[in-house]
Amino acid sequence: MFRRLNFNAKLTFILLGLQFSSGAVLYRSQDELPRGVEYDFIIAGGGTAGSVVASRLGENPNWNILVVEAGTSNEEVFNTRVPGLWYTLMHSSVDWNYTVVPQKGLDGKSLVYTRAKMLGGCSSHNTMVYTRGSRDDWDSWANMTGADGLQWDKMLPYILKAEQWSIDPQNRTQVNHYNTSVHSKDGKVSVSLPYTVHPFNDMLLQSTKEMSEEFPFDLDMNDGKPLGIGWKQSTVDHNGERSSAATAYLNKTLDNVHVLINTYVTRVIQNNGTENTWAVEFAVGPDSKRQTLIAKKEVIVSGGAIGTPHILLNSGIGSSEELKAVGVETVLDLPSVGKNLSDHIATPTTFSTTFKSTGFNQTEALEQWQTNRTGPLTQPQELNHIGFTRIPTNSTGFEDPAPGMNTPHIEFAFGQISQQDGSTETSLELFVVNLHPISRGSVTLNTSNPFTYPIVDFGLLTSQTDLTILRQGILSARRLFSAPVFTSKKTISGTSAPGSNITSDGDLEAYIRQTGTPLLHAVGTAAMSPRNATWGVVDPDFRVKGVKGVRVVDASVIPNTPSGHTQAPVYGIAEWASALIVADWNMTVTNATTGTRGGEKP
Repeated sequence: MFRRLNFNAKLTFILLGLQFSSGAVLYRSQDELPRGVEYDFIIAGGGTAGSVVASRLGENPNWNILVVEAGTSNEEVFNTRVPGLWYTLMHSSVDWNYTVVPQKGLDGKSLVYTRAKMLGGCSSHNTMVYTRGSRDDWDSWANMTGADGLQWDKMLPYILKAEQWSIDPQNRTQVNHYNTSVHSKDGKVSVSLPYTVHPFNDMLLQSTKEMSEEFPFDLDMNDGKPLGIGWKQSTVDHNGERSSAATAYLNKTLDNVHVLINTYVTRVIQNNGTENTWAVEFAVGPDSKRQTLIAKKEVIVSGGAIGTPHILLNSGIGSSEELKAVGVETVLDLPSVGKNLSDHIATPTTFSTTFKSTGFNQTEALEQWQTNRTGPLTQPQELNHIGFTRIPTNSTGFEDPAPGMNTPHIEFAFGQISQQDGSTETSLELFVVNLHPISRGSVTLNTSNPFTYPIVDFGLLTSQTDLTILRQGILSARRLFSAPVFTSKKTISGTSAPGSNITSDGDLEAYIRQTGTPLLHAVGTAAMSPRNATWGVVDPDFRVKGVKGVRVVDASVIPNTPSGHTQAPVYGIAEWASALIVADWNMTVTNATTGTRGGEKP
């Protein structure tokens, strides 16, 4: 967050052979795909969820899996490996760089919305923060969707199945930094607690003693009750490198998983009109030949909260009225496709301080990282903590959107302590984040050309409650940094943005509208809902409603935003979905052998 861009760290590409160091077989063009291979499952999108599903289905050596990814391989982009260089990936050639339509709630501003365009998806591209959300989140999703498997107690084993707790890359103490009982060392994705030593650490933790009612110390944000201030966990391995769905899953799968990169899935289509068998249509570009491959068992769409509805809509699955308007023939009238788009919304907040800057010489730091995988570039952000809090429920203009009392409304995403060139003053920078926005938007087709970007409209800050939460969040941050430990030593002297003189509701809300930004945690555009519900896109088994042979597995199925960052929930959901799919097809084989009729999986 607020990462300075004064380091000339351009993307570095490395040419590879046709296979990862181990694992999936990589193909750079559709002409290279082996002839005569029939794929049981074809996965549209090699992002976070798609990589997990491909790897788990590939554990059956009798199944052939194909992943079709529009972007390149993560292994061809050196900067994906270095945690502290995540910011160089944004708005680059490995980013979709979507344009969000002018947002009325942001005073008409248009935004560029970053999404990873490479293997591993946003797990190869994000800030690596690892938070699971609250128990209340998961239990409310289960209740909302009719999917009992989404309950916290039932999902936790799948979240742990994805996690491999790792020691800090610099072997610093982790005593009182996390709760060992809520983590796993047996999973795939490395999670650790990289941090730097800075006076701010002890002072922030002291504030949790002085203001324990509003800002208690939270030993572990991933215990299901993320309330308080604690140490930030990140998907960084013991070797000081990013751990992603590509490195943790695709690189370690069997060679029956094939990955086709630099290729766009344009549509999913029924195979000669048959009900149960579907295929993917794909091409390199708008002027190239389109090809089709049939999935013997299922097509799984994993394009993310923007890419997935774009694929479904181009396939004729969506609102028949809207499809007709752009010239796409309706295959299935499913109006919820692309609707319910939601993201956390944040506003930057800075405090004037006397702390020393957390900045460092980036060139020297990269040399250190390349030499021994230590130093400041082993951690994604320069500050080491994260905070979650609730706002007063009697706040004016407030309807509580949180799913329970053990769920926060606000995240404090601490970024860095910066120093402007030529100045002796420093600024502590953080984002105040609304975790449960009510505002909703949509992803819709712009034209019938699948290579034309969709219309993305988040509808940010169209709800007064969303403004109220952010306004109260700024006031909450001001209270935190008025703790005696900061004021007695005069280390923090108030907010510089918004200015300390900005105190009225109207002025604070004007600041929020001027500075607000989505936090890149989009969900909801292919929302899961109860079977036979008139809303939603997928049933609790991830199958597209009214369709056999197509499922959706990614962040788009999550009905609303979690109480934290989205990568950990997506890992858990992808693990659960994979288990359901495997169980379905294992039962199908059993039933075909015995002649019995199987029951429905949970």
